[in-house]
Amino acid sequence: MKVCIVGGGHIGTTLACYIKHTNPSINVSIFTRRPEKFSQKIRCNDWEKKIEYDVSLDCISGDSSVAAKDADIVFIALPHFAVEKAFKDIAPYVSKKAFIGVIPGGGGCEFYFEKYFTTNQTLFGFQRVPFTAKLEVYGSETNLKSWKPYSVVGTQKQSRIDEACEQIELCGLKTKKAANYLSVALTPTNPILHTSRIYDLFGAYSRNHVFLEKFKFYVGWTDAASRVLLSMDEELHELLSAITELDTSAIRLLTEHYEAPTVKLMTKKLNSIPTFQSVYAPLKMEKNGSGFVADTDSRMFTEDFPWGLLVIRSYCDLFGTNAPMMDQVLGWYADYMGFNWYVNGKLTGEDLKNTGIPQQYGIKTRKELLEYYL
Repeated sequence: MKVCIVGGGHIGTTLACYIKHTNPSINVSIFTRRPEKFSQKIRCNDWEKKIEYDVSLDCISGDSSVAAKDADIVFIALPHFAVEKAFKDIAPYVSKKAFIGVIPGGGGCEFYFEKYFTTNQTLFGFQRVPFTAKLEVYGSETNLKSWKPYSVVGTQKQSRIDEACEQIELCGLKTKKAANYLSVALTPTNPILHTSRIYDLFGAYSRNHVFLEKFKFYVGWTDAASRVLLSMDEELHELLSAITELDTSAIRLLTEHYEAPTVKLMTKKLNSIPTFQSVYAPLKMEKNGSGFVADTDSRMFTEDFPWGLLVIRSYCDLFGTNAPMMDQVLGWYADYMGFNWYVNGKLTGEDLKNTGIPQQYGIKTRKELLEYYL
C-alpha cells in the first residue's frame, strides 16, 4: 500500500510520521514545496500517549511525479485555497482507483474534483482533523497533542465509503462513516469557530489598528464571541433542516460537540480546553516595531472566511434559508479586507470568484447542488 501526504505542515508531517510508525510496511511519502528542509529522520512526540518515536519516510519530494506515483490513498493537508492545485499536481500519477482525501473536507473541493480525476477515483473528506499537532522544528520534529476518538469520513461516491474507511484504518486512524459527503462539507469546525472569535477580536478596529501586545486566541474567549458562534451554528442547522433529501444527522450542534448548552458554558469550555491554551491570535509585528497588527495572511483570515463560512452561507441562498448573523460577520470581513462580496445585501459581488462557493462553479439551483451528494 502506498500513501502520499500532500503538505509538510503541522498535520501533514505528523500524519506521515504516525502512519509509518503504526504500520512500517506502508510506503509513505510527503509531497511538499520544501523537501530540502526535511531531515532523514523525523521525531514525533505523542503527548497524549506519552511516547516519542523517530521515523524514516520512504520519500520526501517536491516532485509530484515522484511523491504521488502509484499512490493508493492521498491525504491532502493544505489550506483549501491550495487544494485545487494539489489535485492538478498529483492527478496524473496516483493509482487508477486511488482515494483522494482532504483534511478537513470542506472548502468546495467536491465541485472541481472531477475536473482532474476519473470516475474510478474517489474523493473523501474528514469532518475534522483526527488530532491536533504542532511542529516543533519544521521538517525534523513534531508534537502530536491530542486525538479525536474517531474521524467522521464521507465519500463523494457513497458506494466506496466502506473501502475508503478500510484503507484509512489500515493507516491507523479510527473512522465513522458519514451518510454522504455533505456531512463533511458543512461541518461547523473552524469556519464558524475561528470566524466568531476573529470578529470578536478585530471587529471594532480598523485593519491598521496597533495592539500593544500579543494575546491568546482562546484564552480570554468572551460571551460576545459565544453568542456569535451559537447564532451562526443555529443558522447552519436551519439550513440543514431545509435539506430534506439527505441525512445530515452526523453534523452535530456545537452545543453538543462541546457539551456546553449555554453562552456562558460555551465561554467557559473554550477557555479551558488544554490543547487550545497555547494558541495565539493572528498578529504580526507592526513595521516600526511599536506593536502588533492583524496578520491577515493567517489561515484564520485567508481560509476560514472565503473557503469556510462563506461556503456555508452560500448554501443558504440555494436552499432558501436566512443567515443574518453570518451576513453580519461576512459583511464585516469583506469590508475589512476590501473585498466586493455583497451588493445591495446579496452575495453577488465580483470578488466571489476567488472563493469556494458552489455558485462559482456554475451551480445555481438546489437540484444542481444535490447532484454532488446524492
